[in-house]
Amino acid sequence: MQEGLFLTKFAAKITFIAWDSKLTGSDFLIQKSLKEPKFSINYMLQTTKIERVGTKIKLYATDRTTSEEKTFEADGIFVFIGLKPNTEFLKGGVVELDERGFIKTDKTLQTNVKGIFAAGDCRSGSTLQIASAVGEGAVAALMVREYLKGLEN
Repeated sequence: MQEGLFLTKFAAKITFIAWDSKLTGSDFLIQKSLKEPKFSINYMLQTTKIERVGTKIKLYATDRTTSEEKTFEADGIFVFIGLKPNTEFLKGGVVELDERGFIKTDKTLQTNVKGIFAAGDCRSGSTLQIASAVGEGAVAALMVREYLKGLEN
C-alpha cells in the first residue's frame, strides 16, 4: 500500500493485483488506499504471464475463484510481494527465526545450523531490495563453497 500511495504522485492510475481476498498492511494505509481515486484493486488473482507489447506491458491473470482469465495493460509494472517472509516451513524447526519470522544469520549468512545459509528477503536484517538479495545470494554461494571446502579437509 505504501509503495502504491507513493506512485500516485507520478501515475494517473494504479491497479493492484492481489493474491488474496483482503489487503494486508497497516489499517491506516489500507483505508487511505481504498479512498484513493487513482487506485483500482483486483482481488483473488494469480498472475500467469507478463509481457511487453510495443511500448506497453500486458499482465495476464487468472481469477482464483472463477478461473476467468483477465488481462491488464500498463505503461509500467512494479512487483511487490509483501513484507511477510515465506518461512512458515521453518517454524518449530532447528533454524532460528526472529520474532517476525525472518531467518537469523551471522555475518557470513550462515544460520545457527552449520551448513545452512540464508540470503535475500527471508533473512533478518535484509534491506528487502532485489539488488541486495542478489548480492547476498552471491555471498551465500561463496560461503557455502568455503564451508564445503572445510568439510573436505
